[in-house]
Amino acid sequence: MRTTIELPDELLKLAKSMAALEGVSLRQFLIDAVRFRIAPGKTKVRKHPPMIGDPAAAPLLPLTREQIDEAMFS
Repeated sequence: MRTTIELPDELLKLAKSMAALEGVSLRQFLIDAVRFRIAPGKTKVRKHPPMIGDPAAAPLLPLTREQIDEAMFS
């Protein structure tokens, strides 16, 4: 469906620039932007790191990035 919308000049310039940086058309960029605004619950959710350890010995705690690096590369 076609429609006409009026955008402030600066907003349109920014949208065109961002679309070009992402390698998508302005049309697709605006479709994605509207879809994100209408359905924000479908965005990616950050997950907690996996629990590592022996559950019988102690409560499982998430390791920090530094602890993981130390365990893997030391």
